[in-house]
Amino acid sequence: MASRLSAEDFVATITLGRAEKYDILALSPKGKTFKFSIKTRFQYDAPRFALSEKDEKGAADDFYYIFVRLHEFKKEPDFWVIPSKRVNQIIYNAHKKWLSGKALYGRKRNATTLRNLWLKITTTSRELYPADWEVELSRYYKNFKQLR
Repeated sequence: MASRLSAEDFVATITLGRAEKYDILALSPKGKTFKFSIKTRFQYDAPRFALSEKDEKGAADDFYYIFVRLHEFKKEPDFWVIPSKRVNQIIYNAHKKWLSGKALYGRKRNATTLRNLWLKITTTSRELYPADWEVELSRYYKNFKQLR
């Protein structure tokens, strides 16, 4: 994604693991600084990305997640550039709804640190996400313009 940001006239640098939450730091053409956490799936049709409880916190106006689905390097990856505030809110609310539901045989669900960000609404995720989630996602698809 650093190369893609560079193609969009950003100055981008990879943190090499030296910044706990951030994988890329970038400077926009207008001089605004951004931080990115990159989440990647090799399965091109993966419906969700695994996150953790810590991804419910730490949102900032200059912090974005980029969710990338690779296509075996046969074509350009699909990716979504989503503000951290929205990611935090979506996964927090979805997990809260999930916990309030019932497990097998009507038992209470146990808390877990795993969180999921669904890119495609399925039977599993339908009750957890806003009705217009897939429409909202389309606004984030390959959208670096929101950073200008």
